[in-house]
Amino acid sequence: MSENKYKHRYYYKESYEAAIGTFATAIVFLFVAILSLFFIAFNIEFIGLKDWGYWLFIPAFFIFIGGFQKLYRKYKYQKVVKNALIQRNFEGTHKLEHIALEIGMRPKDILRVLVDLRAKGIVQYSFNSETGEIVLGKAIIYTPANEYVPPAKKLESPLLTEGKNFCVYCGHKIEASGNFCPNCGSNL
Repeated sequence: MSENKYKHRYYYKESYEAAIGTFATAIVFLFVAILSLFFIAFNIEFIGLKDWGYWLFIPAFFIFIGGFQKLYRKYKYQKVVKNALIQRNFEGTHKLEHIALEIGMRPKDILRVLVDLRAKGIVQYSFNSETGEIVLGKAIIYTPANEYVPPAKKLESPLLTEGKNFCVYCGHKIEASGNFCPNCGSNL
């Protein structure tokens, strides 16, 4: 596969993310709006909520639309990645970057989609511990290390991995020496 062929490939601008936070926010807005109707019905004064609270139905509606848009995007991304894997017959060794360039998605989004598809049992894969390539059709059993402590969500710099027999990012026990975690594909 030619690297230059995909040099200026367009990537989806939206990221692959969960919609639960969006729906939680919409539910809070909806709750306050309904509560204001209750205050209006029973003439209860509480921080003037009966005068302005019912207006929160409008942002709640648009936040719900945003949540459904995220759900649709998640479905669309899963479908695109699944189709790319079907073309490969769910087997073989592939570079993540090649799949990303072929379908126009960021590699980090493809990794998130792959994790979701693996959790649903749609695809089996692991990572080659030497090259970091995806090995489709090869299941991996997650073996947590006892000394693993999950890292912070945002990292300033890569975590130190020297002298550790587990992946510092996902906690999978590493049995053989290698440059990549066979479970999550992180560079060790």
